[in-house]
Amino acid sequence: MPRPQRDFERALQAAKAKAMRQLAVYLEASFTDEISAVKWGWPNPPTQRDIVDTGRLRASLTREINADDSVTFTWATEYASHVHEGYVATNGQRYPARPWTREPLKEVPTKFGVFLRAALERSS
Repeated sequence: MPRPQRDFERALQAAKAKAMRQLAVYLEASFTDEISAVKWGWPNPPTQRDIVDTGRLRASLTREINADDSVTFTWATEYASHVHEGYVATNGQRYPARPWTREPLKEVPTKFGVFLRAALERSS
């Protein structure tokens, strides 16, 4: 005898996992795009620039999908938080925050909904 509730729960879990994987790929690309965008304020010319100096920050990104289908992004450079949050150097020079995760994270609810809907439609 069919078990519609169990089948639905299984389909929903599978769709959620798929949507999270797609969202993780989307966010990884978006974070990289943000780091590379010439849009970040800087205290000396040029006043708008990207966040790429050596490329280490951009290249240090790792993405881990956890057992609960959440995603952890890590930038494994010693200066990632200084770039993201801003900092004051030992000489007193202030460097602005360049929060490359802010805009992509604002899109998470919408993008996740799109990916989840598509995964559910494919499973039916």
